[in-house]
Amino acid sequence: MLFNSFVFAIFLPLVFTLYWVLFNKKNITLRNLFLLTVSYVFYGWWDWRFLSLIIISSLTDFLLGSKIYSCNKQELEASVEKHISLKRKKRLLLIISIVTNIAFLGFFKYFNFFADNLASLMSLFGISLSSVTLDIVLPVGISFYTFQTLSYTIDIYKGKAEPAKNWIQFFAFVGFFPQLVAGPIERAKNFLPQFARLAKPDYKTFRSAMLLIAWGFFKKIMIADRLSIFVDTVFNDIPGAQGLPLLLGSIFFAFQLYLDFSAYSDIATGTAKLFGFDLTTNFKRPYLSASFGNFWKRWHISLSSWFHDYVYIPLGGNRKGSFRTQINVLIIFAVSGLWHGASWNFVIWGALNAMFLMLLDPLLSLNKKNANKLKRDGFTAHFIKSVFIFACWTLSLVFFRAQGLESALDCFHYSGFSNGANILNFGLTGAELKFSLILIAVLLIKEMIWERNENTVQQYFFKIPALLRWVFYVILVLSLIYLGHYGNGNEHSFIYFQF
Repeated sequence: MLFNSFVFAIFLPLVFTLYWVLFNKKNITLRNLFLLTVSYVFYGWWDWRFLSLIIISSLTDFLLGSKIYSCNKQELEASVEKHISLKRKKRLLLIISIVTNIAFLGFFKYFNFFADNLASLMSLFGISLSSVTLDIVLPVGISFYTFQTLSYTIDIYKGKAEPAKNWIQFFAFVGFFPQLVAGPIERAKNFLPQFARLAKPDYKTFRSAMLLIAWGFFKKIMIADRLSIFVDTVFNDIPGAQGLPLLLGSIFFAFQLYLDFSAYSDIATGTAKLFGFDLTTNFKRPYLSASFGNFWKRWHISLSSWFHDYVYIPLGGNRKGSFRTQINVLIIFAVSGLWHGASWNFVIWGALNAMFLMLLDPLLSLNKKNANKLKRDGFTAHFIKSVFIFACWTLSLVFFRAQGLESALDCFHYSGFSNGANILNFGLTGAELKFSLILIAVLLIKEMIWERNENTVQQYFFKIPALLRWVFYVILVLSLIYLGHYGNGNEHSFIYFQF
């Protein structure tokens, strides 16, 4: 079920009403059971058969997590020999959890990719190996909920989290519908306890939640989906879009990707707030970053931090010398690229961003000590650095967006500042192009204001007279209705649904 669908417009108010009217009692188990049920309806609306994967993954990690925690408790009072035995047992349980989850993810997402590459590799040694490919449908959201359940067992193993009180609580934690399909990827120690508390309805929370949802729809429907028309047309005919259209299409995709994904995160966060839950902030104005290191602390934060905590740190982080640190950075970015898709394009995209981080950040005279203290730069210096980082990011996204390595290389060959093809031949009229540029400018101005003091601005907004606020709400809704861009069916599904 898509957030930007008519079905969801009926689903959300109905679920919200039932949740607060029927389950506003002191029975947290019934409330979680209701959330679990509607979450499975939400996911099963796409394809009910893949609910079995979520159930198996949830059941596996719920049982293994409980057993690992039991080993942890027994270790406290065990003898030396027993302690060693328990340590081996819980390590085996963790391995089972990791292998089970990665096996599901690997089969559905990477089977054909590895089969094709294995056949190509064997041919280099004169071994003819027929490539076996399967017609596999990638389950929506599998990359997200797999990482979420993995972090659960790993954190219990490390003693950083406690297991769920019962299976209903854990299944609801994994399948929570606002963030099930495209995150944020939540950690058990932060998110799981929220399913054990009895939240109460709060008008101020509902008010801010609805405004956040509306802002998400504004970014998605008003800007991202309109930009997608130009972007799709350009990348579907790269030679025909040579010159300025291809360059502009690449820049538009950088904004489309950010607006589309951050819009999903805003709608997910706002929807979760309607039910009394707080999700992790997934984006924090990344295009205002003045270093690549800072960019990755602002972009898809839940995934970046996941790779940092569960891949980079176990590999040694920065504790084993400069050379090993650079290798570790390259590994996590390459793996992050592969997480996004079974294609060498994504691996190259990840490797490019690793190189930017390792080679260009030092040239920007930013180190780990002052990378977050952006106010040390004057406005002009900060602006130039942000533009430079955006340009490098946009360059890397060519590999993210193009269909194959050859198409990506064609983008660099045909793009430029020459007139080339008529820029109005790619799906948008002159007025629509100008409107899109104006909306992007409005977005950037809003983000610069929010960057200075987000909380103060929000507090000020809710202090203005109610009549003026409602005028703003009405204008926002009417703008979405009359100026938004709407496609047919799944034409404007969220980009990250494919990952």
